[in-house]
Amino acid sequence: MPQLNPAAYVKLDSDKKLFALMLTVIVTLTVESQIGYVADFIPEQLSSGMGITVFIVIAAVFVVTQYIILGYVRQLNKETKDRISHLQLLQTGVSIGQYILLAVIALVILQILLIHEYSILSLYITYAISYGLWLVILALLARAFFSWYRFSNKDVIVLLLALSMIAYVINGVAGLANFSGMLTQQKPIVTSVDIAYFPEFSIESVQQQINALYQIAGIIAYILTWIGTVKMLYPYIKKLGKIKFWAIMGIAMAYYVINYPLFVLGYFTLSENVDAMMNILIFSMASLLSGIIFGAAFLSVARTLRKDSSLRKHMMIAAYGFVLFYIAGSATAAQAAYPPFGIVSVSFTGLSCYLIYVGLYSSAVTVSQDMTLRLSIRKSITDQTKFLDSMGSAHMEQELQSTVLKIAKKHSDVLTEKTGVEASMTESDIKDYMEMVLSEVHKS
Repeated sequence: MPQLNPAAYVKLDSDKKLFALMLTVIVTLTVESQIGYVADFIPEQLSSGMGITVFIVIAAVFVVTQYIILGYVRQLNKETKDRISHLQLLQTGVSIGQYILLAVIALVILQILLIHEYSILSLYITYAISYGLWLVILALLARAFFSWYRFSNKDVIVLLLALSMIAYVINGVAGLANFSGMLTQQKPIVTSVDIAYFPEFSIESVQQQINALYQIAGIIAYILTWIGTVKMLYPYIKKLGKIKFWAIMGIAMAYYVINYPLFVLGYFTLSENVDAMMNILIFSMASLLSGIIFGAAFLSVARTLRKDSSLRKHMMIAAYGFVLFYIAGSATAAQAAYPPFGIVSVSFTGLSCYLIYVGLYSSAVTVSQDMTLRLSIRKSITDQTKFLDSMGSAHMEQELQSTVLKIAKKHSDVLTEKTGVEASMTESDIKDYMEMVLSEVHKS
């Protein structure tokens, strides 16, 4: 397996460069997944020379961007001195999985160019690896959150995020079963004259029940993620602005509330209007918009933090991870189009989950650690003032600052050792917070 060159990270040495890269990926996956959704409407265009060229270009973007992203995350983990025990193993597993997917897509392209057909086995392998990474990574993230939940005095933020990860795991299991069932209805060899096929199943069938579980788990995961995101980012609402914060999160929930009864419950079907293809495209944008809204919340808060902050970088990674996950996780290649549009988006599923793991875990734990550290500082100041009231005011504050600073540093080191993630509060931040608490103490 080729080694990741640190130079890949150098290319992303600014927020603008990282944004440009992620925007390229987001646009590419959106276009590819949208084409996959309507592949049965445009079979001749897809199998034409132009259609195959577009597919090859999208695959090339996949190769380059995943290489750079993996390099960036590896470098970020080194910079933040992240000591999560299984992170290195996870990084290796994700890298191997993504390179295998790259090989699968390359093989599909060669088959199309040389013999004008491809094997459906390539789609089975793509789903097995991509969704396998989804399940393993988010299960590990749920486990990490539950472990941290016990340590963090039962922080509700961590619990909500842990539960949302479990819902995503169930959603992934049902999704893998659902798409595998669809693939069983396809031809073993797809040729240039074949048209993409979306199998339909009766309401009483097992396949339809699996699809229902897939939808329900996705709904629960969405709601839990929304609540967890609000709770997690709420401490930064003043920096972001209440109106902007609630506008972003309110739109996310309003969109979901409208989308659910219209589409999921069947009050509006895709075939009711004349232009069915346009309705399908509008409906399929739901996941993209959901991911963008969650991502926007994290990005908005990240931009209020100092540029060298570990928390800022991890929140940005979490933001892009959610956007990519909602696009890739809702994409499908099980319709077996020619060429197989949707396969690149599905192949990004595992990598997007890894971005969520690195970004969300580190961000959530850092936020919780900062809150715990602030509580520790406040308690220490309150306790220490009881013993130092008899001293002169100036000397008392000097002694107090020295004592509490030592306690805060020690507490911060303990948290870092327990979680593997460093707190974002610097010594300067601690001193500023101490002055604020002292001011409150004096007033009272």
